[in-house]
Amino acid sequence: MTEDSSGPNMQDTFQPPKFGNSDVVHIGFVLVPKFSFFALACCSEPLRVANRVAGRKLFQFTFISEDGRPVTASNEMPFAVDYSLGDCPHEYQTVVVVSGFDPLEGCGDALLSELKRLSVNGVSLGCVDTGAHILARAGLLQGQKAIVHWEASSGFQENYPSIQVVPERFMIEETRVSAAGGLSSLDMMLNIIGASHGNELAMAVAEQFTYNYVQSANDAQRMSPRSRLRTTNKRLIQAVQIMEQHLVPPLSVKQVAEKARISVREMERLFKKEVGTPPKRFYRHLRLENARQLLRQTDMTVLDIAIACGFQSSAYFSAAYRQDFGISPSRDRG
Repeated sequence: MTEDSSGPNMQDTFQPPKFGNSDVVHIGFVLVPKFSFFALACCSEPLRVANRVAGRKLFQFTFISEDGRPVTASNEMPFAVDYSLGDCPHEYQTVVVVSGFDPLEGCGDALLSELKRLSVNGVSLGCVDTGAHILARAGLLQGQKAIVHWEASSGFQENYPSIQVVPERFMIEETRVSAAGGLSSLDMMLNIIGASHGNELAMAVAEQFTYNYVQSANDAQRMSPRSRLRTTNKRLIQAVQIMEQHLVPPLSVKQVAEKARISVREMERLFKKEVGTPPKRFYRHLRLENARQLLRQTDMTVLDIAIACGFQSSAYFSAAYRQDFGISPSRDRG
């Protein structure tokens, strides 16, 4: 392997997944209806560019669906595939499930059965964006860690409480690769390229995308509160972080202030100046955003979600929800 002293040394951190004995790494991407087109591009394009930069075929990738028919992406574009999952050649020893919003809507029993068969046969299974929902439904994540897009994490944890959700951007293990979606998929593939063929090639591929900072697995999925709120006030940032860490069950404003080591009055002043809304209202909106994820990603009743998110009653929850989102919880569920 070729090493480069500039940038992170990916080989020190990651080992390539189980790709098989071929000199060419074969990776199949299973496309589920409404899959994230952007996440797929972030997964497949780095492999294409790696082949071009290296001047030889290092990676072979293919697109797969449950039945071999075209799959409609999240942007409504029909996407042709090369194989059905059952007909995929044996060379493809790593198969990555790519999904998007509502991952289980287009997930049939045949897909789950085929994924189980591949797992039994020693194929490394991966997932991108919300693909962990599908692997979990197939019973393939028991006793393992799961990475899902931050927006889908609450729903996943509610549906699969025995599976540990971790906040990393991506994960590369011997029999599992997974990414939270979006650009974290690009980071994952660059790290796979680096682990397989050297850091120098991975950096060259990143530069082709004018991508000058390859993030690590431990980097956060979301922007920091500092970036999202556009503030440098450390006390405000700490208060927001405390709120985000205690959505369920929620703390009182006084408890948040105590943990942030400021007075309630000072916290009120900071939120009014920097955010333009009182801390109680800001905190309530964070909890409502969490409730919205549960509404869209689980079968929990509105009452159960209200209670889980710390609201006193279903009526109060519905009124607050309508005030913030302009629609009732039941209608937002669709």
